[in-house]
Amino acid sequence: MDLTAPVCYALERLRLELFSVGSIFSLWSLASGFCIAFLALALRHRRRRGRFGARALLRAIVSRRLVACRSTLADAELFLISVVVMPPIVGALVVSSNAVATGVRGGLTTTFGAVAPIACCALYIKAIATLALFLAYEIGYWVDHWLKHRVPALWAFHKLHHTADALTPLVNFRNHPIDNIVFGWMLALFIGSAYGVLGWAFARDVESFTIGGRNLLFIVFLWTIGHLQHSQFWIPICGPLGRIILSPAHHQIHHSRDPAHFNRNFGSVLALWDWMAGTLAMPSRENPRLAYGVDEPGVDQHSLWGTLVAPVIEAGAAIARALRGPGRRAPAGPQE
Repeated sequence: MDLTAPVCYALERLRLELFSVGSIFSLWSLASGFCIAFLALALRHRRRRGRFGARALLRAIVSRRLVACRSTLADAELFLISVVVMPPIVGALVVSSNAVATGVRGGLTTTFGAVAPIACCALYIKAIATLALFLAYEIGYWVDHWLKHRVPALWAFHKLHHTADALTPLVNFRNHPIDNIVFGWMLALFIGSAYGVLGWAFARDVESFTIGGRNLLFIVFLWTIGHLQHSQFWIPICGPLGRIILSPAHHQIHHSRDPAHFNRNFGSVLALWDWMAGTLAMPSRENPRLAYGVDEPGVDQHSLWGTLVAPVIEAGAAIARALRGPGRRAPAGPQE
């Protein structure tokens, strides 16, 4: 059997994930996040002690305990599955945002008529589209996340992400394939609708500012604090700005095992939606030393069975309970 083609494909997928500027796990954005974490910890140590030790900070950032634990090893396995195996499968099952955009634009044209082209600088239109599509992504992310904590069958798959008891950037890949497919559907709906509305309003196809195929505003977030949301570094944004931007500490609260933090901070970049929905939990300035993970007796949450098979069985049971009628509904997650 000639394994050259699949091996080359796997290596190419890994190369793109690790070295593409627009990748959500590029070495460049990871290095940027590492530098920001180092500076934040250095400033904190300097304020408290009047000095800082570079070696001690590096040991805190690159912790052997985190790298070698079973949770991180399971994340590494899911990273390989997500990057190498799943893209063709998920891509084939997710509805294209272009199809949604075409349908929305056609529906608006049929209902309200065609709009005359606007005499506006193409640069301004591109800037407006960049902001609008970024907001569409953010709202779609929040709605998807909120539903997955409320609907038992969806929670069965999304819970995998919360079973990580050690937070590292690899946790970003700790998602069940079905969870990723549902997320793709939600983003296609919201982003495609935004494209359709913009195309109808400006009477032309619109483009946004992108880097490596990703929205410029999302790339700015990814290269600054994005990777630090799944980390052990308590970097809070407090005060009024903490009601707008989700800091790493905000998202760490979302992963907390403390019942006071359940069903909080569903957003990706912006805290606005949580603030408006009453689900925002503001971080404290001091590190509360949170514990992470989900209690699930009898299930090895870091095995391939626990990460890929058990969620399917649990989701099937949740759907069966729902079909039997009210009064048998199980809690959607650890929040209830």
